[in-house]
Order: sequence, then C-alpha cells, then structure tokens
Amino acid sequence: MMTLRCTRRLLDLLGCPFDEDPPASTTALGDWYANVIPTAAGDLIFFVNERSLLSVALPAEAMETMIPAFVTRVYNLLRNLRVSTDIARRERDELLPVTYATTASRSVLGSMNDIALGYQVEAVSALEAGRTPRISEAELAMSRRLHSPLDRRLPVDVARSILAEHYGGV
Repeated sequence: MMTLRCTRRLLDLLGCPFDEDPPASTTALGDWYANVIPTAAGDLIFFVNERSLLSVALPAEAMETMIPAFVTRVYNLLRNLRVSTDIARRERDELLPVTYATTASRSVLGSMNDIALGYQVEAVSALEAGRTPRISEAELAMSRRLHSPLDRRLPVDVARSILAEHYGGV
C-alpha cells in the first residue's frame, strides 16, 4: 500500500477524493509525491519519492491510466538502476493499492521544483539536439543528480541503500 501525495493542482485534475489522514505506506521507499509540469515536449505527470528523491514521469495524456503506468515506470527505473528483479518486483507489488493524500513536506516540494526544472531542461536539450525527448533518459539523469536534502548523496544510492536495508539486498 502506498500513499500518493498530490499537489492540489493534480488532485483537482484527477477529481478524486483524498484521505486527510492516510495510512503509512508499506513500501520500502515510502510515500511518493506527484504534480503536473509543462515541458517543451508536452506536459508531464511526475512523481518524486519522499525518502530517496527518485523520480519517474509520464505524459499527462496518460492520466486515465496513471497508476498502472506509474507502477510500471517505478519497476523499470529500479531495474535500470540495477536493482535485482526480485526486489524491484516486491517494491512494485507494494505500490498497490494507492491512497491519495495532499502533500505534507515542504522539503520534498522544494526538491520537486528542482527536479521539475531538470525534466524541463532535459526536454529542451533533446529537442535542441534534434532528438525526441525520452522520459526514461530524464529519469536516469535525475536519479544521478545531487540534492541537498540527501546530504549530497545521489537518489540512486539512497534508494539502493533503503531497498537493501528493507529487503536484505539489492
């Protein structure tokens, strides 16, 4: 079970009810935060993990299938970060069901602003180079960016450490 903490803007777009006192997430990585951001390649729904600041994104047109697409993207990112298939599957399976809630951490929101800028820069860079922006490339780039709330550790390293502690290996 996972709590997805959405910005008010995203909750309004989703038109779904939210829990004012959500239960604790059972995933190793904990709660995820979500928002919608514009990029040069189109709007994205992007998700940031509260504990590791890993992020995944999907085109805003995928709002109807947002949760299954999110779950798949998390699994794919973990595998691309060399997390074992078993642990990536276990974490993926813990992402459901989802409880929607409002955001609760200003620190995560501040990090989300930085990460959103990173996605926007990645899209512009790809377009200027004559390439089609690829979300998976942006996700990998963001997982290897330093963030001050992580004490100058990379999101990939923090996530791998959390997963190893929780599941006994990565």
